[in-house]
Amino acid sequence: MKVLIVSMSTLFNEALQVAILDRRLAWQVDTYQIQAPIFNQIVMKKIKEQPFDIVVIEATNQHFTMMIESLKKLESPEIDIMLLVDSRMGEVYHHLKGEERWTSVTKNTSLDEFLILLESFNSNVPFSPNISLKEVDKKILKELAVGHSFEFIQRTHGLTVEEIDRSLYRINTYFKVPNYIESIVKAFEQKIITN
Repeated sequence: MKVLIVSMSTLFNEALQVAILDRRLAWQVDTYQIQAPIFNQIVMKKIKEQPFDIVVIEATNQHFTMMIESLKKLESPEIDIMLLVDSRMGEVYHHLKGEERWTSVTKNTSLDEFLILLESFNSNVPFSPNISLKEVDKKILKELAVGHSFEFIQRTHGLTVEEIDRSLYRINTYFKVPNYIESIVKAFEQKIITN
């Protein structure tokens, strides 16, 4: 697999590159440090010169909206884009809901899970036909449906951030949607959760 990691941080680029190559020796992992939140033609030139299977972009600083909008404006071949985000999942979803070849993953995801997501990334939703919802997934869906925060869910159910992230991955994969907001809608439609 050919992966391009793009970030404004050299340290982040190099650390993620080393971590991925440590687990996936056969992969080709390149990095590019952007100087500003606005994507420029140099990034697209790099992508066109050496086609990548997926481009991973760190979008955790306050300029992530500029980054997303400038990336959308670039004329490029169809490329799969995975955004690494922090606590702004809802805002990122708002910007990506119409994009078919984009997805977002929280930076709290473990390296092993992140690699699985990269390997299974298919357009906007990783697909696994054998996935099923666990009881903890249903509890988290119910809590999110009534507007509780991740911090509240973590405290009241004694879950770690990693457990919540794994659950969200299962939930979104089960419903074949890119985010938990759409999962909640599907869960109500399928009567998995009720009022």
